[in-house]
Amino acid sequence: MQLATRLPLVKVVNEQYNRHKNNRNGLCERSNPMRAVLLPCLVVLLAGCGKREALYNGKGAAQWLEALHDANAQTRREAAGALGALKAGVYAAELTAALKDADGEVRLKAAEAIWSIGAAAKDAVPDLIPLLKDNNPTMRLTAAGALGEMGPDALTAIPALRDNLKDGDAYVRAQTAASLGRLGADARSAVPDLIDALRDRAKPVCVAAAYALGDIGPDAQPATAALRRLSQARDGDLRVAATTALKAVENGQN
Repeated sequence: MQLATRLPLVKVVNEQYNRHKNNRNGLCERSNPMRAVLLPCLVVLLAGCGKREALYNGKGAAQWLEALHDANAQTRREAAGALGALKAGVYAAELTAALKDADGEVRLKAAEAIWSIGAAAKDAVPDLIPLLKDNNPTMRLTAAGALGEMGPDALTAIPALRDNLKDGDAYVRAQTAASLGRLGADARSAVPDLIDALRDRAKPVCVAAAYALGDIGPDAQPATAALRRLSQARDGDLRVAATTALKAVENGQN
């Protein structure tokens, strides 16, 4: 259950070399006198069809990295957003450092970028955990979302995520539930908290908690009774979420 817009990378495909390999060999065999000219030319042409650097607004990741250290806060904000759009995991350490930027919007953009990059930014986990208590609810939501993408490396964040299910903002609670679900069976300790979340006053939280219990799977067996009750709800979204979760919990069917 995703609560933030994610920006996909442009796909770059290089098939030119293999597609023309046979033609190239045949041409060279028939034209021995021209081999010294044709073969180097073909190599140059094929090199031009190779993988190109992904760009965002006309700039590559290295250029955006430089901008991330600019004195102007707006430039740093744009740079952090661009690195996230490019999924520039190679610069995850720099984005993690930007979580401590003096400008709050830069910090938020850096957290969003880390969420976009995912597990390649796993070293950011210790810096993301304190942000679950940030004054800005959007930052708390983003930190929770990012932690949900870190897999086993986010296990140390589970106690803080469990506590975040009591956040005052419903969207933060919903994203936190979804992120615990992303951690799968490793989040089994959060099952009692997710059962409580099934009774949350906000529907998105209930739905997210149900799906999270399903993602945890058979280890969420204590939630069976609560999920059965929810599967009888009048609201269709609640019924579907609870029924889907029950299948996963009882039969291991996601």
